[in-house]
Amino acid sequence: MYVKQVFSIWRLLKGIWHGLLAVTAYATLVFYLFSYQHWHFLSFPISIITILGTALSLLLGFRTNSAYDRWWEARKVWGEIVNDSRTLIRQSVTFIQINKSEKDETVSNITHLQIAWCYALANSLRKEPVLVYADLHLKPSEHDYVANQNNIPNAILNLIQFKFAELHEQGKIETLLYQNVDQTLQRLCDAMGKCERIKNTVFPTQYSFFVVLVIFIFTLVLPMGLVESIGRIAIPITFIISFLFLYVEWIAYVMQNPFENGPNDIPMTSLSRTIEINLLELIDAAKIPEKILPKNGVVM
Repeated sequence: MYVKQVFSIWRLLKGIWHGLLAVTAYATLVFYLFSYQHWHFLSFPISIITILGTALSLLLGFRTNSAYDRWWEARKVWGEIVNDSRTLIRQSVTFIQINKSEKDETVSNITHLQIAWCYALANSLRKEPVLVYADLHLKPSEHDYVANQNNIPNAILNLIQFKFAELHEQGKIETLLYQNVDQTLQRLCDAMGKCERIKNTVFPTQYSFFVVLVIFIFTLVLPMGLVESIGRIAIPITFIISFLFLYVEWIAYVMQNPFENGPNDIPMTSLSRTIEINLLELIDAAKIPEKILPKNGVVM
């Protein structure tokens, strides 16, 4: 666990170390000019630093909360997908009324379509080849159908809907039970739409730019407010305070986009594999894959 935490922190540090080096060099320059070149006009009232730091803290708090809300909403949506996927297969097992051999084949087909939908949705959100993993669960005719569609996860969901509609028309599933299945499919479609909304809605760039600008201004005046009172100690203090603000801003930046195939993303591939294992167990499948384990402390 400790190694994973250190690895995660190192990934974040890689994104801000250029800024920290620049801030430290600037603080060193301020100290040199003030102490050895007698540029005493570089001294800045500490009260102004305090006010600016307080304002920046409030801005960063709002920024971080907004980014976390996006990440947490995405995680809740995928939690709903896990639950509704299980519900759909349980409904398939119990609601379909046909002979055992035909039922096993039908339920197995629906199960593999649902697994394919989960993998396809995860890949499409990450802008990766959509049918990776998903094609393992599709029949050739199903693969040909969805491959020609613009929105492949939606096309797979259509195949599941068509399958249940056909069963209903043939009287193999009662109308009331079919309505329950339709509600489950509607929730899955809603979850897909929520994910697409989060993915396609850009976090306001003006607000992000403003926060970074305030951090930049704060780091410019910070060593000026410290150098007269604490001398050379202003250099490490400036480094530490700047590190804290830059680190929080970087955390918000990486969390605001939970579907970018990064180490802090929603672990959609792992969740899809969990869904695959659960669904295959529900239908007593002969071959069940292993769970996806963390790689370098990261679960994808």
